[in-house]
Amino acid sequence: MSKKFYITTPIYYPTGKPHMGHCYTGVLSDILARWHRLAGEEVFFSTGTDEHGQKVEKAATLAGLSPQAYVDKVSKLFLELAQKYELSHTIFIRTTDKSHEKFCQKILKIVYDKGDIYKGKYKGWYCVDCETYYTEKDLKDGKCPLHGKATIWMEEEGYFFKMSKYEKKVKEYIQKQNYILPKSRQDFLLGRMKGGITDLSISRKNITWGVPLPFDKQHRAYVWFDALLNYTSAAQGKNAKFWPADVHMIAHDILWHHSVIWLSMLFSAGIKPPKRLLVHGFIQGEGGLKMSKSLSNVIDPMEVCKKYPVDSVRYFLAREIPFGSDGSFSMKALHERHNGELVNDLSNLHARTLSMIEKYQRGKIKQVNKNVLSKKLNLKKINASMNTYAFHDALAEIWKFVNICNKYINDTQPWELAKKNETQKLDIVLYNLADSLRLISLLIEPFMPETAGKIQTSLGMKKKESFKELKFGLLGNNTLQKVGYLFTRVEEEKMPTKAIVKKETLPMKQAPREAVSEMGIVSFKDWEKMKLQVGKIVKVDAHPNADRLYVLQVDLGAEKRQVVAGLRQHYNPKELLHKNVIVFTNLQPSIIRDVESKGMLLAASSNGKVVLLAPEKDIELGARIS
Repeated sequence: MSKKFYITTPIYYPTGKPHMGHCYTGVLSDILARWHRLAGEEVFFSTGTDEHGQKVEKAATLAGLSPQAYVDKVSKLFLELAQKYELSHTIFIRTTDKSHEKFCQKILKIVYDKGDIYKGKYKGWYCVDCETYYTEKDLKDGKCPLHGKATIWMEEEGYFFKMSKYEKKVKEYIQKQNYILPKSRQDFLLGRMKGGITDLSISRKNITWGVPLPFDKQHRAYVWFDALLNYTSAAQGKNAKFWPADVHMIAHDILWHHSVIWLSMLFSAGIKPPKRLLVHGFIQGEGGLKMSKSLSNVIDPMEVCKKYPVDSVRYFLAREIPFGSDGSFSMKALHERHNGELVNDLSNLHARTLSMIEKYQRGKIKQVNKNVLSKKLNLKKINASMNTYAFHDALAEIWKFVNICNKYINDTQPWELAKKNETQKLDIVLYNLADSLRLISLLIEPFMPETAGKIQTSLGMKKKESFKELKFGLLGNNTLQKVGYLFTRVEEEKMPTKAIVKKETLPMKQAPREAVSEMGIVSFKDWEKMKLQVGKIVKVDAHPNADRLYVLQVDLGAEKRQVVAGLRQHYNPKELLHKNVIVFTNLQPSIIRDVESKGMLLAASSNGKVVLLAPEKDIELGARIS
């Protein structure tokens, strides 16, 4: 009986066109799904769309459509994205599916009958965009801490879930299970829990687009008590054997919902909790700025893959951004990795090997027993990287082997062996190269399925192989098949015009427009939003996971902040210690290579030189720059 593996993506709000962040989550989840299939496991992989709630209802109104017509139209865009990027999902679930709505009502009734749901009145600040209530202390300058948009004060009668009842059990499970990875995200969540857990508002009376509560038809289920249940409603009937989920893959903006809220719901309903929550960072636009329509830097993955192959984008997302960290989607970096690692390294290795077999062996592989190359492949290290979700490290190790194979061609010079009629040596070289390509194809298949298939077809492989075949000498005396080049050079680096999403996907009726200043000019109002303060560096540590970064402790007078800064090539620790600096303190915190950073130091740069900015004279720590 094969081992089972269940992985989920979050289900996405169909309130606009999918962007590269959605693509990133899906690709990472697919890599894990494919990896576990190749390891011989029975895999269940779910993704889909979250189609209820006030935000969706509002978007439908702006588009001049009914909510159902709207979600029918937009959810197709997410399905098309999944298909284009070759996600191997088992199920694409929609929360408007009748089976899901029926399941939600069943769970709500169980929790209600248990006495964990009661009627009350809610007062609080509500963000429509993230469908979340916030306390006064959670707000940033009176606005949503995630979207930076104004919240609205809401007072309404509704039903509440006794989430506070499960605080201790949730905390114990998270700690015992090491539920959240990277650890820095778990530490952050547990720190937030120290402030206590309040009961959760789970219904709305003033909306019609949602699942009716089974015990009060005038109320609709609050979106999270509907959406989160998709993971269990997908695993019903013949798929029930897959629950509990092995991995939920999410971005860090929905960490609280997938830990505290979700686990509390499951404990109340008597359902086994999932085993692991993997939390990746945000995909940012060029220059490291958060993607935003107002900045015109939102990247459309469907447009990018018109210029670059899908496998190039999949490879880039896994290789460029260490899992758990925020990372920029740079067209320049994509261009460099495509032309460098994929064209120059992998495609070149494949083309040279096949052309020599064609030329010197008439296109038929000659099997030999002498293992020269594959023993240099570090499978143990690759597996260790995948087991810790270090996708970039796994690919780096695979690429070490790709480059070993390229060097092997240069060192052995098969063309010289052919000239000298050293047939036995030539056969050894060419077979080792061909069989190494087979091994490479298996290892890259989760990352680049189409490319892996091309390699296997070109080698005349008829049978589908798995990781059990990751050993030397299993490639038979096959006849080569022509498939062309794996990758070809892309000459332009410029972003395709349509890759920047500047407008809403669907026609809008009287949609509000956000004015964007020309020439990068910032209004005084925007300048006032930036909080720049004088600080002093009181501790300097090398970053544990990056050789160009420091982890700094900065004294701001009233508090101390941890800031990650890329200064190791420009300052030694002694130069930084006790140095006064200027800190951008209301910058959104981020996780950089598994270490949290709360702020940014201001510096000037020119021709590779970086110099920190500092006040001209001594002034009290925490003083604001104005």
